[in-house]
Amino acid sequence: MSQARKVLVYGASGYTGKLVSESLAQRGIPFYMAGRTRSRLEAALQIVEERHGQPVDAQIVVANNDLESLLPLFAEVDVVINVAGPFMQIAWPVVEACLEAGCHYMDTTGEQDWTAAIGEKFGAAFAAKGLLLCPANSFMWAAGSLAAEVVLENPQIDSLDICYQIDNGLPSEASTKSFLRMVCNDVSQYYLEQGEYKSWPNDVAYQVSVPYRNALLSAHPWGGACEPVWFKNDPRVRNCKVLTAVGEHMIGPVIQAIKAFNTVAPGLTQQQREEWTNHMGDQMDTGEPPKDSLDVQRGVIVVHGQGRQITTSYVMNLSAAYTWTGDLCAEGALRLLDNRQKNVGFQSPAKAFGHRELIQFFHERGYCSALPA
Repeated sequence: MSQARKVLVYGASGYTGKLVSESLAQRGIPFYMAGRTRSRLEAALQIVEERHGQPVDAQIVVANNDLESLLPLFAEVDVVINVAGPFMQIAWPVVEACLEAGCHYMDTTGEQDWTAAIGEKFGAAFAAKGLLLCPANSFMWAAGSLAAEVVLENPQIDSLDICYQIDNGLPSEASTKSFLRMVCNDVSQYYLEQGEYKSWPNDVAYQVSVPYRNALLSAHPWGGACEPVWFKNDPRVRNCKVLTAVGEHMIGPVIQAIKAFNTVAPGLTQQQREEWTNHMGDQMDTGEPPKDSLDVQRGVIVVHGQGRQITTSYVMNLSAAYTWTGDLCAEGALRLLDNRQKNVGFQSPAKAFGHRELIQFFHERGYCSALPA
């Protein structure tokens, strides 16, 4: 692999940006740390180097979030990893600049509407240029896509019921705002039923059971997830639902916020709705959380599959969700630099890089359980 600087992390000063940068450094990949504020980027680089234990081959670049500012930077790289959200609000110029500059696009979104929107608007154009358009390289919703592909290896399965369970979740500021704007959306949050989108109610929590837990847990559609988007036009899948049990300490306050939003939403424009959820995110934000831990922030993804004559299940442990997100982005960048991607155009991480290859790799890295025999 060339040691030229061919990867750029946009929004690198944030919580997830530092983790992506650290994982790139572990792989010896030179990269740009990009964002709008030099002082924040410099502080972030210092933290990354402290965690890495030695100097990091990163160059800081400052750019506004507009096409004119981003194009000259993106023209120098092959891969852009976008970690700046809420994505539906601010990420459009980043995707447009990637397409025009001719570089692969990855991000860490959890926003279902953003994923669907960029796939519809830009998927064909990226594919025509041989470029990857790959959103949601993150625990939610890459982990579920990996586990779902294992279940779909059985050709009789056509329906998926997915549950994410997370212990001691510590959402970052950007994640809080992204998920609030999704869960407060009273017109989307889709699941897939007979190949068509159907809307979850946004203010209802559900009781779910997961393996190895004796108590029922509260779960929420949590924006609907990206798996229904990826499987929308997949001939293998007729139905797909996703629920998230993110923890009782979060479900309650989120439901309260949604009900407050539903009270005022009928009188608000879309811009005012976005401003409302951003303001609520600021109120709920408690500062940047510590780096997560394999022994504290543990997760389980349960996928039930059903067909005409068969049912099956696959359970995948995957812990330290944010740290794994950083590692997934860095591994994806490395595979793109080495031309080891499986597909181009609009793809889930599972389809872009291969679900079995990724599960095996991250099992060896200590993040997740092994593939089934």
